[in-house]
Amino acid sequence: MSSVLKLFRLTFFLVLYFFICMFAVITLLQDWSDGAQMLFSFGVPVVLVWWQEKRKSRKVAAKAPAGGSYETRTSRPEPVPRPSAYEKRIERERERTRGAIASKAPAAVQAYSPPKQDYAEIVLPGKSAAPELAAAAERNQPSRVTSRASTRSTKSGWVPSSEAASVAGRNIGGMVYVGTPPLLNTYGYRDKCRAYIDPSLSVARSGADKAGEGMPYWPGYSDISPQCRATYLDWLASGRNDASYNPGYMFLYFYGLERRFFVDQ
Repeated sequence: MSSVLKLFRLTFFLVLYFFICMFAVITLLQDWSDGAQMLFSFGVPVVLVWWQEKRKSRKVAAKAPAGGSYETRTSRPEPVPRPSAYEKRIERERERTRGAIASKAPAAVQAYSPPKQDYAEIVLPGKSAAPELAAAAERNQPSRVTSRASTRSTKSGWVPSSEAASVAGRNIGGMVYVGTPPLLNTYGYRDKCRAYIDPSLSVARSGADKAGEGMPYWPGYSDISPQCRATYLDWLASGRNDASYNPGYMFLYFYGLERRFFVDQ
């Protein structure tokens, strides 16, 4: 529709300027030659219409930046993303933990510290059952003959004892899960598997939290801090037999054996 209106406007002004020029030739330019009169009558209208359209296009171009800035000033702000259900659950869990600590702590001591858990009754049976769990998980692995343990760091899933995974520059051995953690369900909180060691997550240079001060009540590799991840990887790389580490790191390792024995098999 705009092209039709533009064609109509150009035709209208060409005809208008042509009649004006013809009137000027009849009244004022009779002493000119026929060729000059024809050139004036047909050429001047074309030049005038071209100049008029060019001037109009410049005006439109000059108004365009002002209109863009106005739209920018009046545009609505982007909506703030709402927290997911999983994030809400973690926050509620933290609030409950803080409330429990505040109720038990003296009135003068209100500083937050992670809850301590009595692991004695769980660690002792866990130590006795660990060899059986490890042996059962190893029996369920397809048999393979290798002269030495190979190292892998990209394949996702269970790493058997005949192989060794490398995460954050540490050779942590096998009998662990490495890769993107699968979701435990497709509804509600969409929890991630706690035992999976996700190589994409940040890890501190050295693990200095052997006491587990930064470990939550229910540890999961994807949820703990980079400092705790470094400490856990150091414990795995050191042979997994240093009893001075907080039992929460051992729970992360046992989570993997439990998943291998009860879920995968």
